[in-house]
Amino acid sequence: MMDKQEHRLQETGMDFSRELLAYAIIGLVVLIGAPSLAVVLHRRKRRRLRQRGIKRYGH
Repeated sequence: MMDKQEHRLQETGMDFSRELLAYAIIGLVVLIGAPSLAVVLHRRKRRRLRQRGIKRYGH
């Protein structure tokens, strides 16, 4: 009886650590991806404006 309870505790501990690891990876992707996406979108917008003849953007 005690072995089953102990086994359940180990499983929930493993599940918790897996879940924590998954959230950590998602957090890293968001922390790195969001600023990168902002830079890329800003460059695209500036390039499109330059193609239309607007030389200065954001000054």
